Amino acid sequence: MLLSILDQAPTRVGGAPGHAFRDALELARVADDLGYHRFWVAEHHAIGSVAISAPEVLIGVLAHTTSRVRVGSGGMLLPNHRPIHVVEQFRSLEALAPGRIDLGIGRSEGAIDEAIVRAFGRPADNAHGAGYEDQLDELLAFGEVLPWPEGHPLSTARAAPTDVPLPPVFLLGSSSSSAATAARRGLGYGFAAHTNTQGAADAVQAYRRAFQPARPGDRPHAILALKVTVGEDDEHARALAAPSHLSMVRARLGDRSPMVSVDDALAHRWTAEERAAEAEFVDTRADVVGGVETVRAGIEAAVEASGADEVIAITNTPDPEERRASFRRLAGAFALATA
Repeated sequence: MLLSILDQAPTRVGGAPGHAFRDALELARVADDLGYHRFWVAEHHAIGSVAISAPEVLIGVLAHTTSRVRVGSGGMLLPNHRPIHVVEQFRSLEALAPGRIDLGIGRSEGAIDEAIVRAFGRPADNAHGAGYEDQLDELLAFGEVLPWPEGHPLSTARAAPTDVPLPPVFLLGSSSSSAATAARRGLGYGFAAHTNTQGAADAVQAYRRAFQPARPGDRPHAILALKVTVGEDDEHARALAAPSHLSMVRARLGDRSPMVSVDDALAHRWTAEERAAEAEFVDTRADVVGGVETVRAGIEAAVEASGADEVIAITNTPDPEERRASFRRLAGAFALATA
């Protein structure tokens, strides 16, 4: 089983401006040393507890900072961007770090603020409808993964640099619809089990059954995204996960503050409004939180149940050293360095 990291660049109360980006660079170096397969960065907008809004910028620095680990987007939220520009960005990144770049594509808003969504001018039908499918096909045609339809008005346009291939493309989603879309186009597939706790097995199995290779030799590859926190023991892990959990609930109520400390999160007195938002929006059943043995067993069970080829772990806790320590424990649980 391959093990990777998805970094959302968590922010913390009292952190210096831009601290989450410097933390991401240090974590990428640790991932490179520990033997993680990929280090992906997410795209979010105006969510105070996570920082990355322009993954394409950070990926270039991450690739320069590391030497082995694959770096990429988890993901570029395609409806926020022009397909030709995404292809040109990622061909440029591939030229600078050949064979180490991944292009993960998502379709969510990356925001919970309607004003931010409107600011991007997203098409009305791009969430799950024909508009998004058209955008994706346009991107794949500019990247020469799939051909242009006969007579398409953009078929003579070229995405530079034209002598560099588009990196491997993964479609990210949390539904059977996204699984079908990835399978029809012969793409890799990443399922967000941290947002849909129950649907992984059905989606991954449907993806495998329907997979149609775009090019000879293409094979299905399914990645399972999980929230993972590895502590010195189960109690310590639950404490490390508490600030992120509180921040997710507060974000749903319009509070975009950075994460508070573990001590403050544990001492927090939850309001009735917060409990109601937690019950409606925050489902932690797929999260894997505990000491080394608990986490290893939890991840192995999730992989067996879903049939995934790879797990990409998300760990958000305010202390950057505690976060790095969690990933060191996770690497040790699966003996990554020796593998």
